[in-house]
Amino acid sequence: MVDTFKQPNIKGAILAGGRASRMGGIPKGMLVDESGQPIIVHLINQMRLAGIEDIVIAANDPTPYRDLGFQTIPDLQQGTGPIAGIAEVLKHYQDQCDGTMFMPCDVPNMTARELITLREAFLRSTENIVFAETDDFFWHPLCAVVHNDMATQITLAIDHGQRKVQDLWRQLGAKSVKFAEAEAFMNMNSFSDVNRWRGNTSEKTLCRSYII
Repeated sequence: MVDTFKQPNIKGAILAGGRASRMGGIPKGMLVDESGQPIIVHLINQMRLAGIEDIVIAANDPTPYRDLGFQTIPDLQQGTGPIAGIAEVLKHYQDQCDGTMFMPCDVPNMTARELITLREAFLRSTENIVFAETDDFFWHPLCAVVHNDMATQITLAIDHGQRKVQDLWRQLGAKSVKFAEAEAFMNMNSFSDVNRWRGNTSEKTLCRSYII
């Protein structure tokens, strides 16, 4: 539990370790909007607007993000999914902050408003993990704030075969934070998702818009 009598210190991490196999291997965080801005840059800007200045990128391959100027944190246990990225970031920030805000790299509609809501919920909560839930009872377990003391428990869960973040949050008694606007949590899982985000109807137009 965070000591609310001191100034809270929340750091940030963008989870960008996926292989993007459903996107033909294209790093989803580097998909651009119509102005040419990658999703990951949008998320970093929104985190800063929410008052989170210290941000890292959890990614096994730092190459796509090298020019952004942010430290990348690789998974020590590769092939285990985003749960490993969460564990490594928590270890990286151990004793540096009260908690870490995590966001997946493929949520282009996320704004500082949602991030502030999650941060404030974490600071008020007696639980060590808060995560987003939309009003259709859909969990968004990678949109979360996690106390840094949870690094050991999460690592042990990985060692015991846990791979699903949602299942682990349930086991650890994480608290959900309800959001009415599900659109803010829309993620890019397919070409059709990206087309819908950008308002494109032509897949050829979409493909020319990638930054790789």
